[in-house]
Amino acid sequence: MIIYLKQMLRTATVIVFLAGGVTSCIKEEDTGADLNLPTRTVLVYLAGDNNLADLARIPELLRQGWKYTGSRCLVYYDGQNSTPVLLSLRSGCESYPISFIETVAEYPEENSASADVFSRVVRDVAVMYPADSYGLIFTSHASGWLPEGTLATPQRDTRSIGSDMSSGTLAQGNTEMELADFADAIPDGHFDFIIFEACLMAGVEVAYELRNKTDYVLASSAELLAPGFIPVYSRMSPKLFDTSISIESSLKEFASEYFDYINTKSGVYRSTTLSIIRTEELDALAALVTETYPKADSIESSDISGLQHFDRPGSYGDASALPRYFDLGDYMQSISTRALYDRFEKLMDRIVVWKAATPMFMENYNGFKIICHSGLTIYIPQTELPFLNEAYRKTAWGKRLQM
Repeated sequence: MIIYLKQMLRTATVIVFLAGGVTSCIKEEDTGADLNLPTRTVLVYLAGDNNLADLARIPELLRQGWKYTGSRCLVYYDGQNSTPVLLSLRSGCESYPISFIETVAEYPEENSASADVFSRVVRDVAVMYPADSYGLIFTSHASGWLPEGTLATPQRDTRSIGSDMSSGTLAQGNTEMELADFADAIPDGHFDFIIFEACLMAGVEVAYELRNKTDYVLASSAELLAPGFIPVYSRMSPKLFDTSISIESSLKEFASEYFDYINTKSGVYRSTTLSIIRTEELDALAALVTETYPKADSIESSDISGLQHFDRPGSYGDASALPRYFDLGDYMQSISTRALYDRFEKLMDRIVVWKAATPMFMENYNGFKIICHSGLTIYIPQTELPFLNEAYRKTAWGKRLQM
């Protein structure tokens, strides 16, 4: 979920630049590639068949910063008032040197929050645009590991990743993807990085589920305020395609630019959390956390009420109004011995390679102070949330903690 402070539901369409001299470039190869550098294909997956109308602006912003260097950018866009398309950024040619957007595929109405659709797009892009490296930017509503629908209704046995409100053959009303299904849709080792332009995705549960799918995850512990990364796309997206620098450096430059932009704002608009998570040692982290994680089914919510959390309970239609996204570092410090916490901190320094947070999040909007920000959140079972406790045990992370 990208949270909107104001409703920005103006009609927008993806602009495809195929007028005039551009048509003469369609069959020509882009120029300017450095054949000595590895190639990278980045898929920008815009699951916007919902109230996120501003997602329609992203392809044009990417075009403004695009320059072909041997890498490729593909954009899958499913909007509320349009059928899905797959777009490709092109840098023009000698007769028309201006970059443009080419439509490479059109689809009938489909559910962009379906694991089947997401899997097909990932597969098709890899086949059509093979590369030495792959990246993913996933943009939509989200709520981390939570089962579908339980951000608003924690007691219901039913939002995880993506949101589609279409009424097509694959989707009847609003549908969402489960975290496990999202991960299963990605081949092992496929992505070098995944960027979540979505809310509440910097959970250790999310990172652990994706540990065999990607080397790095860039995500937010808290909600991500609209318009998301839109203010920095045109300037900073080229960093994500530059294979002359490390992936970690590319992600740090992208994330730092966004954080610096938000940190100049005031009031409620100065609200963000971001972290870059290296997935290689997440099994070691799971083994360490298992040493102290409660083996009981749940604990009283009053016992953990003083811990740092990154959600805004009661703001999502959730009657229980209990936190579900606690800071992993703050939690571990509260239950660990000094020696174990020292081990934890050293391991976290290698896993969370960059992080930043503003002092407050959504001040005066049921927000909170950010005193602790380790870069990863964790769910803690609570007696008041029996369904979530049971669902948690079924996640890859939850199963690991029970070993």
